[in-house]
Amino acid sequence: MAEKGRAEIFSSPAAGPLTARGGKEYPDGGFSDDRIAVISLILVLLIIVISIAAPLFTPYESNEIDLDNISSAPSAEHLLGTDELGRDLFSRLLYGGRYTLLVAFLTVVIAAAIGSMMGSAAGYFRGTLDRVISSCTDLFLSIPVFLVLMVLASLGRGHLWIIPLVIGGTSWMETSRVVRSRFIQLKEEEFVAAARLLGVADMKIILKHILPQAMIPATVSAVAGFAGAMLIESSLSFLGFGVQPPIPSWGNMLHNAQSMLRISPVNAFAPGFMIFIVALSFNFIGAGLKRSLAPRSDSL
Repeated sequence: MAEKGRAEIFSSPAAGPLTARGGKEYPDGGFSDDRIAVISLILVLLIIVISIAAPLFTPYESNEIDLDNISSAPSAEHLLGTDELGRDLFSRLLYGGRYTLLVAFLTVVIAAAIGSMMGSAAGYFRGTLDRVISSCTDLFLSIPVFLVLMVLASLGRGHLWIIPLVIGGTSWMETSRVVRSRFIQLKEEEFVAAARLLGVADMKIILKHILPQAMIPATVSAVAGFAGAMLIESSLSFLGFGVQPPIPSWGNMLHNAQSMLRISPVNAFAPGFMIFIVALSFNFIGAGLKRSLAPRSDSL
């Protein structure tokens, strides 16, 4: 009777059409049905491709100087004009996208790796290890992270590969909590008990049986965290602690544009707009993934 009642609930018009996924009921509508998320994904992919293939879209190098066109307005020769050194702004915008997006991507990978490892250990072994990792997570959440980032980034002297290590090493807490919560749920499932009865080692159970399923919500968290990572990198670069010239990034382009706000506002508007549109797109993508992967039963 209980199963019949449950089936009637999930088959009712109010619940909507459902599809079984991993033993749970999910809404039939997937990520592809979310138009805003799909458009955001296409836009992000387009920006990534154009940034990678920057030499195909502009005849200028990122640091090529045109002494005859310093702080010039947009023209046929320079689509967005030039900066205070005569460098083509459109070229720097494309090349800067490479480094801004690369740093954000590496940051997310590092944060996801640390968070998954910490959350897996805490959720599976529990006990003292769980308390230690949870205390460590709470400690990182309570300290002024941005101040720590500025100090560490300054010690690293703005080297490109130091920035994602610094940001990723202080951004893993959300992923850790998500993975820990999922591990606690999955640890009680029958397939885990069966694996233990068969003598499967704990590490194999974690890596092969539980972690792949726990990574679904962690991936959603990582996608949403991409926007945050990009904003942090841009903020550090804007303050002079992030990616250092002559390497262009959207953040240090904003830094350089401070003295030109009245003369050439486009120098600040162009990188600022790119940061805004990419961060907004990743937030929409993360929200779309969350809606498409969240079980229907969680909302009942």
